[in-house]
Amino acid sequence: MQDILLRVFVVTLGLMHLRDDPGIEEQDGVVLQKQEEWLLREGKKLDWEIAPVNQEMTRTDDQGALDDVKHVYKEQHEAAVSKELDQHVNEKDQMLNVTGTDQDLDKDEHFTDNYDSSLPEKSENDPDTDLKTLEVAHEDQADVPDVKGSLQTDMNSEVFTSKQEEAPVPHLHTKTSENETSETALADWEKDYFWYIWNTLSIISIIRFFRKYLMKNSQVKPEVVRAPLVPLPDSNTLQHFYSKFIQVSLDQRSRDGEFLEGFVKDLLESMKSICDGSGSMVMEDFQLVDVCDVIVPFTPPEPYSFQCLLWNNQATDLLPDKQVYGQIKLVENEKMPNGCHCQSSDAEDDMVCLLHCENEGLKSKMTDVCDGPLCMKNSPFLSKSQVTRWFQSTVRQAWTLISHKYEFELNIRYIDAPGALVVRFRSGKRICFSLNPVIKFNSDAHFYITPYSPNSLDTFWTLSLTMYEDSFLEHICKQLPDNSCHIQTLNIARFLHQRQTMLTGSSFLKDFHFKTALMNLLLTKDPSQWKPDNVACRLRDLLAFIQTSFEKKLLRHILIGNPLTQRVTELPAELTHVKPVNLFHPLVVHNCIYKNAVMHFQETLRNADMLIRDYVDQSNSSI
Repeated sequence: MQDILLRVFVVTLGLMHLRDDPGIEEQDGVVLQKQEEWLLREGKKLDWEIAPVNQEMTRTDDQGALDDVKHVYKEQHEAAVSKELDQHVNEKDQMLNVTGTDQDLDKDEHFTDNYDSSLPEKSENDPDTDLKTLEVAHEDQADVPDVKGSLQTDMNSEVFTSKQEEAPVPHLHTKTSENETSETALADWEKDYFWYIWNTLSIISIIRFFRKYLMKNSQVKPEVVRAPLVPLPDSNTLQHFYSKFIQVSLDQRSRDGEFLEGFVKDLLESMKSICDGSGSMVMEDFQLVDVCDVIVPFTPPEPYSFQCLLWNNQATDLLPDKQVYGQIKLVENEKMPNGCHCQSSDAEDDMVCLLHCENEGLKSKMTDVCDGPLCMKNSPFLSKSQVTRWFQSTVRQAWTLISHKYEFELNIRYIDAPGALVVRFRSGKRICFSLNPVIKFNSDAHFYITPYSPNSLDTFWTLSLTMYEDSFLEHICKQLPDNSCHIQTLNIARFLHQRQTMLTGSSFLKDFHFKTALMNLLLTKDPSQWKPDNVACRLRDLLAFIQTSFEKKLLRHILIGNPLTQRVTELPAELTHVKPVNLFHPLVVHNCIYKNAVMHFQETLRNADMLIRDYVDQSNSSI
C-alpha cells in the first residue's frame, strides 16, 4: 500500500512539474494513442487464443518440463521408457482381469502394439531420441481415435495418459523443485532490487522538485520601493526631527572635537619625538578634516622624498575601479658635483668660490630606492601594510609615554585601519575618531589608506579631494537662500543610512556618496528650490538620485573630469583634463557587492518614514 501511495505521489508531482510544457503534452498524447492501439490489437489476439488454451497449456507444460530435464534423460532414457511400458502393461492386465473382456484386451494390446510400433528405434549414440519419442507419443496419444466410444476405452486411455505423465515424476519433481526455488529466490532478489531502485529514484525526484520549487520562489524579487513615491513626513516634522536629534548630535560632536584637538596635539608631539629618535619618518602638524577625522602628513628624512604618480600619469594597467588611486615612490636626491675644487672633500667650510654661484654648484638627480623604509620588497613603492604597522606601533609607544596624564583608555578599533582609535572613559562614554597617516599630493589633496584592501593593491593609495569639495560647497552656499535646507537634507539622509547600517550591517554605500549626490543636485537645481520649507522634497530628490545611480551603476565624481565645476573651484591640471570617474564602478565589476548595496538602500527607504516618526513620537511623549 505504501509503495502504491509513493508511486502515485511521484507521478502526480511529475505531472504537475511537466504540465506547462506543450512539447511534453504533445508527446504524451502520441504515446497514449499508441498504447490504446496496442491494447486493442493484443485484446483481439487474446480472444483468438482463449479457445485452444487447454490443449496448448498441456503441450507447453510438457515441452517446458522436457527442456528442463533434458540432461536427465541423456543418462537414463532407456530405463525411463522401459519402466513406463512395464507399468502400462501391468495396469492393463489388471483392468482386463477386472472386466474379463477379451475383446477389450485385444484392443488394448493392439493399441499397445500400435503405440510401441509408433516409437522410433532407440539409439545409444543419440540420447535425444527418447525425448523426441516421448514427445511424439504424447502427440499420437492426443490423436488416437475412439473406435467404439466405450467407457472402458476412455478409462484405459485416461489410465495410460496419467501413467505416461507420471513416469518421470521422481526425477522431474526434484529438478523442478530446485528450479522453482532458484527462480523464486531470483524473483525475490529482483523484486527487492527494483524496489530499492524505484524508491531511490522517487526520493531524488522529490528532492529535485522541491529544490526547483524553492529556488523558483526565492527568485521572486521583492517589491521595489521607488524613492519618488516613498512616504516621508512633511517639512515641519523633518525640521523638528532635525533640531531635536541630529542638531543635538552635531553639537555634541563639536564639543568632542574640542577635546580631541587638545588630546591629538599632545599625542602627536609624543609621536614626533619617537620618530626623531628612530630616524624613520618625519611627522608634520595634523589637520582637522572633520570633527572626528584627523590627518597626519608624513615625509621621509633627507635625502629621500616621495614622488606621487597619479593613474593618468603612468602606463601601468590599473584596475578600472581604481581610477582615483595613485602610487607613492620613494626616491633619493643625489647631488652631482661639476668638477670645481670648492666641491672637493679637502675644501674648507668657509671657502668662497668666485667661479659660480652657490646655487649652481651642485646638480641633483632623482633615483628610485628599492627596499627602502616602509617600501614593498624589491620595489620603490610605499607599502600601505607596512605604513599601517609602523603608525600603529608609534601610536602605542606615544600613548605609553603620556597615558599617566589622562584618566581614560586609548585603544585601536580595527587592526587593518592605521588610525581608527577609540577613547573609553570610566563612566562608559566612548569617543571614536580617526588619526590617519597621509601623503600630500598638494596643499589641498592627499593620499590615504583604505582598510581591507587586497594584497595585490598594497601599493595603491586613494586620492582624497575633501578640501576641494568643502571649498566647492562653501562657494555654492553663497548663492543659496538664507537658512537653506541643503545641510539638513544631507544630514537626515546620512542619519537614515547610519541607522540602517546598525540594523543590517555595512555595505558599499558610504557617507561621501550622499555628499556627491547632494553636490550634483546643487549644480542642477535652481537655488530658490532650497528654501527651508522644501526639505521634504529635496530629501526625496536626494534619495531618488541615489536610486537612479544604483540602477545605472553610475555616480560620477563631482570634481574630476567635470567641466561644470571649473567655474566654481580650480583643480590641478592633472584632475581636470581627464575622463570622468565613476564612483560606482565597483558595482559593475562585483555583482554581489551591487546586490548587497541595493538591498541595504531598499531597506533604508522602507524604514525611513517609520524611523523618523518613532523618534518624533518619543520626543513628544517625553514632554
